[in-house]
Amino acid sequence: MNAAGKGEVFLEVVNVSKRFGPVQALDNVSMEVRSGEVHALLGENGAGKSTLCNIIAGMLKPDSGEIRVDGRRVVFGSTRDASRHGIGIVYQEFMLIPELTVAENIALFQEGNGRLLLDREAVKRSVERLMSDFGLQVDLNARVGDLSAGEKQKLEIVKALMREVRLLILDEPTSIITPIEARELFRTMRRMAEAGKSVIFVTHRIDEVMEVADRITVLRGGKKVATVDRANVTPDELVRMMVGRSVSPVVGGNRPNTGNVALKVSGLKAMGDLGSMALKGVDLEVRYGEVVGICGVTGNGQRELVEVIIGVRKPVEGKVWINGTDVTEKPPHFRRKLGMAYLPEEHWQALWLDMRLYENFSMPPLIARLFRRLKLLKMGAIKRAVSEEVRRFEVRTPSVSTELWKLSGGNKQRFLVAREVYTKPSIIVANNPTKGLDVLATEFVRKFLLDFRDQGGAVLLISSDLEEVLQLSDRVLVIFDGRIVGSFARDSIDVEKLASLMLRGAQNQVT
Repeated sequence: MNAAGKGEVFLEVVNVSKRFGPVQALDNVSMEVRSGEVHALLGENGAGKSTLCNIIAGMLKPDSGEIRVDGRRVVFGSTRDASRHGIGIVYQEFMLIPELTVAENIALFQEGNGRLLLDREAVKRSVERLMSDFGLQVDLNARVGDLSAGEKQKLEIVKALMREVRLLILDEPTSIITPIEARELFRTMRRMAEAGKSVIFVTHRIDEVMEVADRITVLRGGKKVATVDRANVTPDELVRMMVGRSVSPVVGGNRPNTGNVALKVSGLKAMGDLGSMALKGVDLEVRYGEVVGICGVTGNGQRELVEVIIGVRKPVEGKVWINGTDVTEKPPHFRRKLGMAYLPEEHWQALWLDMRLYENFSMPPLIARLFRRLKLLKMGAIKRAVSEEVRRFEVRTPSVSTELWKLSGGNKQRFLVAREVYTKPSIIVANNPTKGLDVLATEFVRKFLLDFRDQGGAVLLISSDLEEVLQLSDRVLVIFDGRIVGSFARDSIDVEKLASLMLRGAQNQVT
């Protein structure tokens, strides 16, 4: 096929609809993508973004409407059909073989005579050229299983470019990579556009859209709201398009009147998974009536600190107290009994996605015992309780008997919050609690944490989102190389000093 000229319409989606049972996922959606542009597809979780992309990429067939490439109607029966028309997609779940090297993975997925390596030297030269042109450096000899998420994503993009895609769909690509890797990805996207290729960038993060997109199509509830030029729209206008109303940033405000110490950590040292010391003497405390936020570049001990506090990793030295009780050697369920709840950064760490809502709700022993009679669970009572919590926390679900995997990310998080606070905890440990969530779900979680604090609860917030930490926290701690290297009260935060501590770990404490 001949490539369309830069700026010409390459792809057209015309009045496409798709239904899954009672759910209308897409309702008469139309959009066009030009050659040489980054076109953002923006919307909340459940807006229809992934369904539309799967139709464009040949994974799904529309119930009605059509797809046009270079002005001609096409019908895709598979992703292979879409690939033949120059369309590729990179999902969040990578299609790679971890036991093979980068070069072997690339060669394996090239179309040809079916042999594993068609021409080792030719493949290597082509890959090196593409990596140089688009800023996608990955060690060709590295084993894929040893790569970071960002490196695997680069590899998936290289695979697509090797198939000479003219349109590449990136489905929520920044949800699994670090902020630094996201900046690199944006540069790659711009280079692709400058080379005349098209990119559909699927996201719900407005700041990213404003940084990298040329044009933006907004979906809400399966319908197209608008397509706009980035230069002609503001972030607030995009929010209103996404959710149907304005959403103000959730900001904590000062909370000077704090209570007793709820959670205390002293002299904490712990090993990491690779055998090195991940925590090197951490001290912190969280009082009732405050949010204490911990920020730092990912990989400086945050995960190990959370795991020690909730009881799934044993420290080498140091102590953990909850309400004055030493829980250092106690299991997670004992800490829950003392009033600690945990909101993890990944749903699968706390939820069973193939189980129904009411089954998930009753899994924690502390909840199960509330509904047990003669060693049997009272399922009717559980369903009634779950129905009430679903209404209270506005979880969108057909019923409490729905399998959890069918819910959007935001609704999974609402359900998780409902379950975790059902036993009325006094302390919440929240680890990246809004990771991957859309605007409304993020607003819900942040507002909930502040309301919990305002009612006298204690919150330890660990987040890779610096803006989130600054907005919600009454005190901010900086972690670097397994140590707390800075402490800031809300009214004395110096962002420049804080960033310096995050990046370089200067040892001067700031209070």
